[in-house]
Order: sequence, then structure tokens, then C-alpha cells
Amino acid sequence: MKKVLHVLLYIGLFVFSFALFLFVTFPYEVLKEYLASEISQQSGMQVRIGDMAADLPLGLKAKDIKIESASGNSTLLLKTLSANVSVLNLLLGKVRANAGIEAGTDKNMGSMEVGIDFGILDLAKGEQTPRHVSLNAKNVPIEPVASFGLAQAANAPGANPMVAPLLSALGVSGGLNAKIELDLDSKNPTQSSGSMDINMTNAVLKLSHPSLGLPDQAFKKASLKAKVENGKLVFDKSSGFFADEIEFAIPKGEVTLKPDPVNSQLDVTLGLQLNKGLKEKFGFIVDAIVGNATSDGKLTVQIRGPMGQPNVQTF
Repeated sequence: MKKVLHVLLYIGLFVFSFALFLFVTFPYEVLKEYLASEISQQSGMQVRIGDMAADLPLGLKAKDIKIESASGNSTLLLKTLSANVSVLNLLLGKVRANAGIEAGTDKNMGSMEVGIDFGILDLAKGEQTPRHVSLNAKNVPIEPVASFGLAQAANAPGANPMVAPLLSALGVSGGLNAKIELDLDSKNPTQSSGSMDINMTNAVLKLSHPSLGLPDQAFKKASLKAKVENGKLVFDKSSGFFADEIEFAIPKGEVTLKPDPVNSQLDVTLGLQLNKGLKEKFGFIVDAIVGNATSDGKLTVQIRGPMGQPNVQTF
């Protein structure tokens, strides 16, 4: 019996060593070019990866990732992007995927870690809702991501010609800090729980572009808070973004979770208020959206119905 155990041990050690050898010596340069090409083709953007290598115990790590928009007028740079799978969780019947991102400059480097848990048996049954979702962000620079997103929105095929020039001239800076922990039960959403706390430090809406001629707006408060209780995701009424000349609030935010996420029911009200110079210069856009020449710079958006096909009203 001892001899059999020894033989099995040696075979297991050999298989593990051989797999580790293949993992470490894999031609990641070829994989890097293949992934960059596939992502570029699927997204319509130009993606370049500076370097890719194994990230022990079981993962990949890419460095100096450059994402360029289809129009070529905006670029997003990521210092590092890593992803790995927990071996211990595999042995416990779970798939836990972790991803880490570093972005910014050497003097102002921010980091974000994302974790997602799935049950192996759940995946085998076709269940795609994760059991657990976590996100931790610390001082992630907002400006490069915001600039990239605004440029994409301004140059999108269906961009509103009245709004597109404004989006191109805007900028947002600050640091993103977030902590999200969600335990999800797709079969019985009322058993789901968790919390979300997202805030931006030193957040500034940049409006000093020559085409705007307005002062930058430093946010007194920029945060989103929510809890998952009794099958509902409920936003805290204190959530919102508040500066001297612009206010964005969420007076009501509820999402009733369903086993099929697409059927989750939305009951969300968003409020936008422009004041002073912003109201004088862009109040006409709010008037056009609301259909009321006396909106006084105030816009309310009501979103109700299933997440897959909600009903949106503005007034």
C-alpha cells in the first residue's frame, strides 16, 4: 500500500511540475499579440499590450496597456492588469477569479482589485450569476478614464449634436475610492445582502475650456452609497454629486432583484439642477430635453420597469 501511495505521489508531483513548467515557459508573447488583436477587432478600438507573463500561482499579468479609441482622439493607459484563479477555492468547489489594475503616474498611482466567485456546480447548470462580488479601489485617477469615456460618447454614431461639443470640452479629475461587497443568491434574491460605498476625493468638473468660458466646479460631495437588503438594492438618499453650480441627486433609487437579472425591476429617480452660469449657458439644453422653456435648469429622469427594457421619462 505504501508503494502505491509513493507511486501516486511521484506521479502527482511529476504532473504538477510539468504543468508548472508549461505555465511558466508558455509563449506569452504570442498570446499577448493574439489577445490584443482579438480585443481590438471585437471592440473597434486599438489595443496594445507592452508585456505579458505568468502571474503565479495561476494567472496572467500584463503591463503598459494602451487603449486607443476608434477615432484616434483619445487614449487610455493602464500600468498593470493582472488576473488569477484561486487554487484553494477550486478544491472547495468554487471558481474565484481575481483581477488587479494599477493606473496613474509613479507619483500618483491608484489600484483596484475585483473578485468574483462562482459555484462550479452552478456553472455546470448554466447559472451565470456570481455568488459573491467584491471591489476595492484606492485613489484611482479618474481623469484619464473620464476623458476617454467622454470622448467616446461625443464621437459615438448616435451622439446628440447639441450635447456632443459639450462632452468634448468637459473634463473630470479626482481620485476614486470604493468598497463593494455583495453576496448574491440568484435562486432566492431575498437572501442576497451587501453594501456599496463609492466616493471621489478632490473631484473637479473641469469647465475652463476656451469654448465654455466657465469656472471649474469643485464638488463638495461626490458619493454613491447603497445596501442590498430583503431582495432590494436601495441607494442612500444622501448619494449624489454636489458643486456650486451643478447638483446631481438620487432622491429615489431601488432595484428589486429577480432570479433573472434582466427582469430585475427598476424604480429610480435622478435629479439634475443647473445654477448660476451653468444654467445661463446650458439651460436651453435642459429646456429642449424637458420640452419646457421654463425648466429653470432643472431636469428629472424617472426610470421604471424591467432592467432589460425600462421605461424612461423626463420632466
